[in-house]
Amino acid sequence: MSIFVQRDEFNADHGFEYHVSFKPNLPDIESEEEVRYHVAVEASLSVSETGELADFSFTLPKLCRSEQALTFIRRHSGARITPPQVFVPVPGPAGDAVATAVADLELDVAGRIIGMAIHWMPDLPA
Repeated sequence: MSIFVQRDEFNADHGFEYHVSFKPNLPDIESEEEVRYHVAVEASLSVSETGELADFSFTLPKLCRSEQALTFIRRHSGARITPPQVFVPVPGPAGDAVATAVADLELDVAGRIIGMAIHWMPDLPA
């Protein structure tokens, strides 16, 4: 099973925002309908020359280290979980640059990680 990634258009004030869905059949990746909790994390990401997300990793906060919290991430064949670290490759593009970004894990009412919002501002030349 693969993850679904949606990238918003570049905004000069906010950079790129990636919406990652781990839960299959989530009706709308930006829907707050199923999201009950947000947990802030720092993500390391690899992006292509065109800004497509190639892979990302993050450290699980303590409250997200249970088997239940990791239910949907574990279903993705390429995801590697070595608590407290999670590495998730995205099918398709190869990464040309590595960066860090602020992110929010999105949890459902059962405490399972169903998605992630990544906010990345690239270093632009002056």
